[in-house]
Amino acid sequence: MNHKSLLILEDDQGLREALVADFEDKGYQVVHAEHIRELNNLNYDFAILDLRLNGESGLNAIEILKKNNPACRIVILTGFGSISTAVEAMKLGAINYLTKPANSDQIEEAFEASPSAIEDKSEVLDASKRISLSQNEHEYISFVLAQNSGNVSKTARELGLHRQSLQRKLRKKP
Repeated sequence: MNHKSLLILEDDQGLREALVADFEDKGYQVVHAEHIRELNNLNYDFAILDLRLNGESGLNAIEILKKNNPACRIVILTGFGSISTAVEAMKLGAINYLTKPANSDQIEEAFEASPSAIEDKSEVLDASKRISLSQNEHEYISFVLAQNSGNVSKTARELGLHRQSLQRKLRKKP
């Protein structure tokens, strides 16, 4: 049997373990990690990347994975879907973007999607409507922070906030 290699980069241990079990049952050779820095072999056929990884952005892993295997089929999985992060993920090389909860069948189906675009953009729009303003704010702040490599001062300047105000917002859970 030809095993398909799959990376699961997810910081939620319960979800990560469930996905590992499901995909191993489907015949995938699964490697899993909680942080980008844990990745050692970067040549995978498929990857499931959580968008928000305890202070890291799953978007940063896309470029790394694509550099090592341009054919890697990457699906972003997030609890905080937004149009801006979906567009950014696609520009970087992800083939699909799913909001949680998503099961292994939905993810496997997403691997087969056209790499050119999200097939149903209305799904992303509907998902973003269900997210509260504070969740969207927190997701955007996390995105900008990730773009600035975790530099709080630079992120605060870019967002037009005082550094302490930004730190207070980061401590709050949406």
